[in-house]
Amino acid sequence: MRAVTVLVSPPANHPVDHLFTSESRVQRERIFNLTLLEDGTFVLLGRIRGNLAQARAILSDEQDVLGFSISEQDAKAGLVFVHARPPPSIRRLLELRREHGVFFDFPIEATEEGQLKITIVGETNSEIMGILDEIPSEIEVSVERIGPYIEDPKSLTDLLTDRQREILDVALASGYYDVPRHATHGDIAEQLELSVPTVSEHLQKIEARIFGALES
Repeated sequence: MRAVTVLVSPPANHPVDHLFTSESRVQRERIFNLTLLEDGTFVLLGRIRGNLAQARAILSDEQDVLGFSISEQDAKAGLVFVHARPPPSIRRLLELRREHGVFFDFPIEATEEGQLKITIVGETNSEIMGILDEIPSEIEVSVERIGPYIEDPKSLTDLLTDRQREILDVALASGYYDVPRHATHGDIAEQLELSVPTVSEHLQKIEARIFGALES
């Protein structure tokens, strides 16, 4: 199986996307399911965070929202179900998924910038790249990764020893893998009370194991 991971900026006329303006104080966290129905409408199940009362008010005012419910999980987060009429560009995107015989890997996560990080999975590169060529121009798409499908990227850390996971956590938290880099081997070594050569060796082994799994 092959997969392409893309960052998608939904069009501004998406009825659900009106939830996530700077004025709404509501943030999208992830989408658990998104299905195009036979009548051309769609249903969506997701998780949002922020002002849930404001979210209810916005959805109530949307003419293209046919029904919705928000179940609070805590004071600032909840599950949202929406049944709505999509704009033509979103409907076409969901139709393409069916026409090309590919599927989205759920959940779909949202980035801090408000984009959706979607992994499209298919049998061949041509299948998954074919859908990208036909995505309507109103939807901004940038390709992040093309390669073999990884069932659960989070499970890559299972390849590491406890000590390696500890070092990786510190490296990530300190900004070692940021661009530009915000930490050195020395910074990580100081936090962990290890020698610089030891940290360097561990990071090389961590990267070798993870990159080796990605290439397999």
